[in-house]
Amino acid sequence: MAYRAGFPTALLSVTNSSEHPSGIVCDWKGLRDSFHNDEKLLSRAFAFIYVGSIVDQAISDPISDELHKELASDMSSALEARQTAVDWGLAKAVKDTDPYAHTGYKLASRLLRMDKPLIESLARELTSQGTIEGDALKKWLDGNASPLNFDELETITTY
Repeated sequence: MAYRAGFPTALLSVTNSSEHPSGIVCDWKGLRDSFHNDEKLLSRAFAFIYVGSIVDQAISDPISDELHKELASDMSSALEARQTAVDWGLAKAVKDTDPYAHTGYKLASRLLRMDKPLIESLARELTSQGTIEGDALKKWLDGNASPLNFDELETITTY
């Protein structure tokens, strides 16, 4: 999702070590000045945050401690995005941010449906390597992702 949204990703990891925590390191807020559209950036940020949760919901195995931690992290990231909407003047209060969260959830759902083969391939690659740093990740995605008009994907109204 970060790649498709144009978000800079410094690290993607499934190994939890002192050197690299498990998860993704992505500074979507840092794009605010160059993006010039806070609403679109925030909706994409919610999609980025929710995409992992949607994938996790599809897992039928019992929830592991690690997955519990990821879900808690997702909830924390969503709350941070909601507070960012307030800080940026897009909503008066956190409770008024549901439209951005809803738009992001729908976008994440559509992207997962369209990019499922890419996501599965990336998961295999990540399982093999454990950690992929920013430049290597971008190179891998550039070589494996099919073209996708992300702006057009945002306008589709179906999940």
